Amino acid sequence: MIEDIMLDQDAVFRVGRVVSVDGRRVRIAVDKLKNGSHLLYRGSLVRNVAVSSYVKIVKGFVDLIAKVDGEVVEEDRSTTSTYRRGVDTLSRQLNVSLLGYIEGGRFERGVREMPLIDNECFILTAEEFDLIHTFVSDSDEPLVIGTLAVEPTQSVAVGVNAIFASHVGIFGNTGSGKSYTLAKLYHELFEKYGDIGTFRQRSQFVLIDFNGEYVNRTDESDGYATAVIAGDDVKQVYDLSTYDDRGDRLPLPKAAVYDPVFWTVLLDATEKTQAPFIARVLKSDYWDALLPNSDTLLDVIGDLVVRATKSNDATIDRQLPVNFLEEIEECLGNGVDHQALSVLIQDMKDHLHYHSKNHDFFWSSSDSTQKIWANDDVWSDFIKNKVTVTQQDFSSVRDVDLVRFKLVLQYYRDVISGFANREHLGPMMKRMSERVPSIKRLVTVSDDALTRMPLTVVSLRNVNLAMRKVLPMIVCKHLYDEKKRSDPRGQKYLNLIIDEAHNILSSQSSRESEAWRDYRLETFEEIVKEGRKFGVFLTIASQRPHDISETIVSQLHNYFLHRLVNNLDVHAIEKAVAYLDRVSFESLPILPTGTTVLAGVSVQVPVVVKIGQLPPAAAPNSRTMSVVDEWLSPLLPEPIDDDLPDEQKRNGDISAVEFPF
Repeated sequence: MIEDIMLDQDAVFRVGRVVSVDGRRVRIAVDKLKNGSHLLYRGSLVRNVAVSSYVKIVKGFVDLIAKVDGEVVEEDRSTTSTYRRGVDTLSRQLNVSLLGYIEGGRFERGVREMPLIDNECFILTAEEFDLIHTFVSDSDEPLVIGTLAVEPTQSVAVGVNAIFASHVGIFGNTGSGKSYTLAKLYHELFEKYGDIGTFRQRSQFVLIDFNGEYVNRTDESDGYATAVIAGDDVKQVYDLSTYDDRGDRLPLPKAAVYDPVFWTVLLDATEKTQAPFIARVLKSDYWDALLPNSDTLLDVIGDLVVRATKSNDATIDRQLPVNFLEEIEECLGNGVDHQALSVLIQDMKDHLHYHSKNHDFFWSSSDSTQKIWANDDVWSDFIKNKVTVTQQDFSSVRDVDLVRFKLVLQYYRDVISGFANREHLGPMMKRMSERVPSIKRLVTVSDDALTRMPLTVVSLRNVNLAMRKVLPMIVCKHLYDEKKRSDPRGQKYLNLIIDEAHNILSSQSSRESEAWRDYRLETFEEIVKEGRKFGVFLTIASQRPHDISETIVSQLHNYFLHRLVNNLDVHAIEKAVAYLDRVSFESLPILPTGTTVLAGVSVQVPVVVKIGQLPPAAAPNSRTMSVVDEWLSPLLPEPIDDDLPDEQKRNGDISAVEFPF
């Protein structure tokens, strides 16, 4: 009875025979009676072979699996010369590519042996179809992410170990659903493991969010998600801002903030001159020894001002003494009373002059009746006393301000002594004066852990462009180095998730020096090439894979490919993903929103997956505006900010609020 059923099944499911073998590419001649779109078997319809479907080639006791890449019609030269209809001489043939084989009840990817001419070919049974789309090994745990796009009843699950112990790339044009895929992937993970104590202790996921898509919104009236990816019980958010002091600050240890690499990255320091200067200052204890005794340090500063005013070096800017004191004042921060120093600076602006003909500084009284020249015997004591009477307390200078203070002191000491060229170090000092106020709003020196929860989101939505490129680099490098140093046995897990990764992984940028770009890329390339050995993995999402370093894209293990229209982006994927078949590759520009091609080591064959729905509260805040609905709806009133002027608070309407655009 069973043999009869098998014979009936083979008779119905047989589609043809092999007529050509050329490496992995095989051609199959379809039987004349199997040209319909469906077959009838035991009272039900069976989908017949078509492009992108699978066939089984039977070679003895081995079942080879191939995917249909295309089909052609050719003249059948084996027909007789007797009268026939023209259509009878045509033969439908399938071009297929070998993918793997079925052995021991499992589908294995790879080519173990080649088919022979006249081997029979069959449509897959339901059991064989399930085997091909079963991607989770017996030793792994399944994570359901969606369904097959061509077969909505077939769910697609990936192995937790196969995905999260790998580097992942999520690529697609804006609006194609890549942020939704990222949120779905990690939402399912935290739903499965978020309540387990050991998972909380041993795993760290740090998400760099450039647009604030993964930050929870507390007001549900606007329709935005309130628990993106996961709830507050496993999620911590740093909502950073460089525009005001109300944003969060990332806690970094003192060693990280005082690291020369930190400042080299922050200031875009050049390799030949600026980076060595930073390293020399921060590794030296010269200024550290002077800082506890403010009187001694103030005496040194007075000596430097005297030397600057007595110098005959034509390359020294004549505003240098005033600039020196102004930068010292900026380094003192808000925690120090530097009114006396401000008075001194204004006094020097009013009375310290330079005689260009004599090439000499002089001090003029308020009525200009008395002048003291720099070559006078009393000059040194006069100027130095002006500085030392200010009685500054430098012991309260801390953290970022302290590093800047030491750099400023050493810079002016080197310039005044003739040991440094201002043209070489000046641009870096200018960048420091511009960036230190921003970094003080983003970073605080603390021994508190940066990642206190399993999921940490760092939102850069309100961060300026310069810091958006620098800060992710600093955070990722600190976490990677700390992981290698503090966890030599590899007991903990670290996953760095970078959304809109082209912002910091671009291999082409006209806004930065070549040395800085190389350093930035080398850091992330080291993570993607060596991080696996230390339990560090990378997940990147981007709408421009062409902009990202080829090394990084090619080293990824799993790819979620959404709609990509630009030819350069498609070509970048073609070069990086060697196991993406031609049909899947050519479908990239026409994929619907929310549909992705999943390819990589976690799946035996590339599959087109429709990503499953997320609970509304867990979806990313990246929805596309419905302009018809929005234009016909009144504006919601803006929340009243406690820091707004009282007049705007009393008005309480939208006209009192200034929009940021």
